[in-house]
Amino acid sequence: MPSYLFLLCPPYCGSTLLWKLLSTSSNVSALPNEGQFLPELKEVMREKPWDAQHTLPWEIIKRVWDSYWNHDRALLLEKSPPNIIRTQDILKHFQPAQFIIMVRNPYAQAEGLIRRNNWPVKRAANFAIMCLHTQWANRRRLNSSAVLTYESLVGDPRKTCETLAQFLPALSDLDSHASFEVHSIDGVINRPIIDLNAKKIATLPEATIQSLNEVFSQHRTTLDAWGYKLLTTRGPL
Repeated sequence: MPSYLFLLCPPYCGSTLLWKLLSTSSNVSALPNEGQFLPELKEVMREKPWDAQHTLPWEIIKRVWDSYWNHDRALLLEKSPPNIIRTQDILKHFQPAQFIIMVRNPYAQAEGLIRRNNWPVKRAANFAIMCLHTQWANRRRLNSSAVLTYESLVGDPRKTCETLAQFLPALSDLDSHASFEVHSIDGVINRPIIDLNAKKIATLPEATIQSLNEVFSQHRTTLDAWGYKLLTTRGPL
């Protein structure tokens, strides 16, 4: 019997990169897109996607996702970012379920939210903090989970693959040297796993960094829990 594998990763935090890496395993069946964007589900799943109180028709969602997955594979992979706020519903409807939890430096995430979504700085900052806080809660309450950061993934892809294989032996054939086509600050480029944090953060004006810090400084405990620090210069983080 296959296991459901949910990649819990906020938007602009490397979810597509990790999703494509996981898909290099012959034991993984991934949906053709984020489950929330499948044509049968987009209308219901994209209505208030980040409202934790909004009820979703999970029986219908499961039936649709199951119709796309190859159940001959050991792991059935899904990665919609709003899943990070819906883990308890997921546990009720998908068994057995495994989780991979990943976060990213909040300045790099905020850069993507500002540039790609045209969000105001304070909105991006508060959303990034919400994601870190939610992921910390997921880390504490989800027993069957592996925890990564974007920085650990891009810093040592081989070691990350080893960590994932220890968590789920079915992932022992991951290809850490593969190249992937993903949307990044450089556009859509096919390339190996590289770290884009410094390049993204370098584009942030000083005024934007100061505005981000006004929010981030109120959540030092959350930042410290993940090993992130307030940015005071453009030096390495």
